[in-house]
Amino acid sequence: MRLLTGLLAIVSLPDMAFDFSAEFGVEGRRFLEEGAYDHQVDDEYALSWKPEFVWEGDSSEFVFTPYFRKDFQDPDRSHSDVREAIWKTWSGPLELHVGVSKVFWGVTESINLADVINQTDQVESPDGDEKLGQPMIRGIWLSESWGTFDAFILPGFRERTFPGEPGRYRLPVPFIDAQYQASEEDKHVDYSMRWSNYYELFGAPLDISFSLFHGTSRDPIYIVQETEFSEDLIVPTGIIPYYAQMNQAAMTLQYSLEGWLLKAEMRHRDILDDEFEDEDADAAVTGFEYTIVGPLGLDFDLGLLMEYQYDSRGKESLAQSQNDMFYAARIAFYDMDSSEILMGMTQDLDFPGSRLYSIEGNTRLNSFTTISVRALVFVANPDDEVMDFIKKDDTLQAGLTFYF
Repeated sequence: MRLLTGLLAIVSLPDMAFDFSAEFGVEGRRFLEEGAYDHQVDDEYALSWKPEFVWEGDSSEFVFTPYFRKDFQDPDRSHSDVREAIWKTWSGPLELHVGVSKVFWGVTESINLADVINQTDQVESPDGDEKLGQPMIRGIWLSESWGTFDAFILPGFRERTFPGEPGRYRLPVPFIDAQYQASEEDKHVDYSMRWSNYYELFGAPLDISFSLFHGTSRDPIYIVQETEFSEDLIVPTGIIPYYAQMNQAAMTLQYSLEGWLLKAEMRHRDILDDEFEDEDADAAVTGFEYTIVGPLGLDFDLGLLMEYQYDSRGKESLAQSQNDMFYAARIAFYDMDSSEILMGMTQDLDFPGSRLYSIEGNTRLNSFTTISVRALVFVANPDDEVMDFIKKDDTLQAGLTFYF
């Protein structure tokens, strides 16, 4: 009620322009094999609704973007979230943002190591690209000489979402109540800052950023809860997501040279709980995207991508992308419908039998409708615990999005 009252108050301001838009989605998934665990479904169907309300003034703006998903098979995938409820004001080179918002940091295609502000909305997509809204106070200074400086106060923490018992892309036992290192638990206040700038290097643009973060890790440590039935029978009965405190420093680089995009992200993370010091890690991803314009005179551009992923925790941990190669091809068609196809493969170099194949495409059907398709195939080496959990979750997915 308080939020509605606030929105109505903003609407009533005569000097603010109002705009409304919305997305309505219909999605279906077909899993090509029977689930590895009891009660997992073979098909999932879902609806989503994301309206956006924008009020704009001369030197301020308020954006409200709620999100709703209804999944008809997995109750844990049905959820709502405030993606944005953010007030922005600016004067000259200074900006202030207060509310709930999403912030993305990253340049690489396969994984984004520097992206630390928002929590992953895991039930939306197994690749972790979708994020939950994060409460924040954000200050921005835009300097023509020194670049862009961002400072964040992040009051409150969002737990990661996970699929439920009928869902796919999950572990064999259910997730149970989260635990925290901080005594304030999800009320802990985190802090972050970032500097970014643009330079000319040999006549080509170089984008660089450096960021620091202190607070609750968005990536939980998974603790197995076990029940001892007898001296010889100990059974795992649940997974506890444990959110430790951490310090993180990260850097991104992107260099544009004719048809080449050279990219890199690096991260150093210190977990501030001595019990989990083996979770301290250095990680990096680096590679390139090379675009061939109209190959063989055809009506599309072909982008070739390759990236190497590294994590110092190695293959004995549950860390993904610890020693992997990512290869992909992107086809962008010359049409009015923004048609695009991305085909990729991620190969684990420590477990040669483990790899992920993916293909996704999208196009506009008309001025207010898009269609997207996606296929995922998981191939698991028996020694690769992470991939072995989801080896039967090969997926065909299709969705329609209607824009209003």
